[in-house]
Amino acid sequence: MKIRPAHLIIGSIVLFILDFLTLANDTIFPNREPKGIATVIVFGCALTFIAGTAWAIFRLIFKGKRSRKATTAAAPPAIAPEKSRFSLTTLEIVFNRIFAVLLILSAPLLLFNPFTVPTVVIFVVFALFLFFAKRYHPVINAIFALIALGVYFIPLPIDWGFFLGLKEWRMGGFVFHPIIIFFYLSPLIFISLSARNILGNILSFFKPNTRWRNLLFFLSLITAIIVILAYPLLSSIKLRERAMEDDDGSSQLSYALTKQELKIEPGKSGSSSSALARRYYTARFDPATKKYIYRLNLADPLSASIEFTAVETDGEKINFTTDSRIQCLNCQKDTSDPYGLVFPAGKNIDFTLTSDKLIMAIKFTEPGDKVAKFIFWK
Repeated sequence: MKIRPAHLIIGSIVLFILDFLTLANDTIFPNREPKGIATVIVFGCALTFIAGTAWAIFRLIFKGKRSRKATTAAAPPAIAPEKSRFSLTTLEIVFNRIFAVLLILSAPLLLFNPFTVPTVVIFVVFALFLFFAKRYHPVINAIFALIALGVYFIPLPIDWGFFLGLKEWRMGGFVFHPIIIFFYLSPLIFISLSARNILGNILSFFKPNTRWRNLLFFLSLITAIIVILAYPLLSSIKLRERAMEDDDGSSQLSYALTKQELKIEPGKSGSSSSALARRYYTARFDPATKKYIYRLNLADPLSASIEFTAVETDGEKINFTTDSRIQCLNCQKDTSDPYGLVFPAGKNIDFTLTSDKLIMAIKFTEPGDKVAKFIFWK
């Protein structure tokens, strides 16, 4: 059987996935014995994928030159019909199919979270569209582009919010784990190819020849990928004055905050009742001391005590015995655990944390792993 570029590309992808699921899997090999072998296989797959891609590009370019020479020698070129400007070139079809295969192979990895089923379905439908399409479809491309904007900008528990995911990775100090590639690959392919299809639709109206179409295909795709990846990493990170909650509301602290938020009091001067807007975890930067100040103010006395097994700032536990950054009116320390804290019943709580650097999130963990998490960046 004759080896083709597609064999190298698809074979390297399949072997890479198998390597990730077996040799690089901590569940199968908890002590990471075959880590070195897994790394060698990853590099081998990467080189094979690059070689197959380069081979496919050169093959298409030289094949196109030979076919043009043969056509010129045989007969004068025929006038292309008007509708041909929306037809994809051979190179566009080949690379659309390569990315469709990548998307089909990477999308099911999102199913580690069962809520991502709708997203996986959308990605698979888009991959099938990429694989079988032989011309531009402006309406379909516009629909997928709108969905891609949602996947990129709107944070939803169905694995949307690619923009914030990259920003959070930046906030965490660009700590790299191989697993990041797998969970970021499918949304990156979906968003970048959706954007490139729209650019391709626009460029097709200018009727470029095949060589220019192929060049513009790569330029538009590379531009889309660079902008998608670079924008959240270059975008400014600002302090959120009022924390955004990121939990399921099952903790006692979340319930106490919600109860305080929904409290109704009579309006001033006999006006209608209004809800108090004082829920919060608030944050501010003090320019005089150049410090960030985070404050949790529960002005209403608690009806029941709230115990915490840990309070964490960006994943680091606060030791209430040694940490001098904490001030908490009416709080009680757990004498048996330096990381434990109690908000007692019948007391109003004023918890203040001072920090030299911006804190991304503060998490309160109650017994039973019930969590109230507060996010302070945007």
